Amino acid sequence: MTSIPKLTEEEKNFTRFFLLNFKVSPHIVRRFFDEKFPPSNLAQDINSNVRDIINLNKTKRINAAQLDLLRGVPGTIWSPYRPPMPLWTKATTSKDFDLTLMICLLRNLGGLSTPSNGWDQLPHPNDILPGANLATLKWYRNQLAHASDTSMDNVDFTDKFTRIEKALTSLNKGQKPYEVTEILNYDLDGEQENLLEELMQLKKEYVDCEKEKEEIKSEFSYYKEGNILTKYAEANALVVETWQKDDESFDETEGSALVYNKVKNCTCILVTSNSGLGKTATIRHIAFKLRHEGFEIVPIESPEDIIKYKTNKKQVFLIDDVLGKYDLSPTLLERWERLNEKLISCLNTESGANKLLCTLRLQVSLLKRFKNASTILNKEVINLEHESIALSQKEKQKILMKHLSRSNLENEITTEEVEIICKTNYAFPLLCKLVANDNRRFQNRIALFRQPLSLFKEELDKICNENKKLYCVLVLCMLFNGSLSRSIFDITSDDWDQKIYRIIQTCRLHRNISKKNLRIALFLL
Repeated sequence: MTSIPKLTEEEKNFTRFFLLNFKVSPHIVRRFFDEKFPPSNLAQDINSNVRDIINLNKTKRINAAQLDLLRGVPGTIWSPYRPPMPLWTKATTSKDFDLTLMICLLRNLGGLSTPSNGWDQLPHPNDILPGANLATLKWYRNQLAHASDTSMDNVDFTDKFTRIEKALTSLNKGQKPYEVTEILNYDLDGEQENLLEELMQLKKEYVDCEKEKEEIKSEFSYYKEGNILTKYAEANALVVETWQKDDESFDETEGSALVYNKVKNCTCILVTSNSGLGKTATIRHIAFKLRHEGFEIVPIESPEDIIKYKTNKKQVFLIDDVLGKYDLSPTLLERWERLNEKLISCLNTESGANKLLCTLRLQVSLLKRFKNASTILNKEVINLEHESIALSQKEKQKILMKHLSRSNLENEITTEEVEIICKTNYAFPLLCKLVANDNRRFQNRIALFRQPLSLFKEELDKICNENKKLYCVLVLCMLFNGSLSRSIFDITSDDWDQKIYRIIQTCRLHRNISKKNLRIALFLL
């Protein structure tokens, strides 16, 4: 058997530094990460930042594999038009996150201060804040990723090793990690064969990383020629194909006709109504009509996406719950306001080649903050529940029968039942879809339309996860038997404070939330 030459002192230095960065650093950063994003609350933290995470993925700062790791965390809720995760996908935790993903999340979602030299440069040695420590680890890891020399002299090794050790100690609550000492005492000669195999595996990962970078460069070259990025276009096509199947059940209404007529002369249309009344189905149907006129359908999740995915082709951009689902998101609204001039410039072309179709729940659209905002969103708002375009009995019957016919159930329902069902106003199109697609629901159709408890429960579960403040007010309403006096939210109403704060705690809200915020939530409710 051929003997392997022993490592030189310089090669041992490089190996120790390499192992420090790729074996020790991830463990210490994970401990710090779990402090910022506790495992018991990780799903909730992800749900609160889904839009930002998707944006990080679109801007190539989180790759597809890392996004799947985040989607694999039990309890996370993602956009309904994202392809579902395979059934065999295993549940994930922060233990599955690599160093790059953890630093990216800490940098963008962890509320850390920006290092003195920025995130992408080696921080000043005197900068000892957590962000600087993470930037130091990131810097040296990137240096190693592109290193061609596998040796390091003693002076260079001591300087760099000390800086990494200092960063890891700071992230480890001031305690020097025992793993650092283990690396220094590692028997590199005795473990040489195993180390070489490990280094070869890491080298392969670097090569794969470089290939991915080349693919990204190719993508952007394609983009510069006036096309949407290939990977996004492929995912886009899958989403639109799913929409197309659902659109087969759509029936034209006074509301959809108004939206289509308006969009011919408007750049942006915002469609609003209460839950389940066809906002999303309407804008998608209009988008398909525009596609017949040469428009490309582009689903988006943020205002930045319009600027990013705009090409020289005719495009119609679609976004659901544009400013939040159950409450107005001040952060989102500020982003639309900040980008308003750029968006106007992107969409207002002489040929009218760009359109934006959005949805927003009625209670959010009624807020003064939204009405007074300077954005393209509130220039043309169409309320599907307005008496002039609200669903008529005839339209309801057509919608119901079209859904039932897709499942060959149109002959299984009586005229009398149709009349009873069409008296329903709550979430009518959605209930039609649910009844047509589920035999158990179809068998109990009259009861479901009269009192859709299962739908209420699903909605309440979503509110509990996505808007605990609104959920808390619902609990208060229930406990006060539907008669809730605004006076209990007054600053001077000390008699109610103990009860209210007990309910706040039970609903997992921050105890220091003000009663004024709860009063605003009550108005929304």
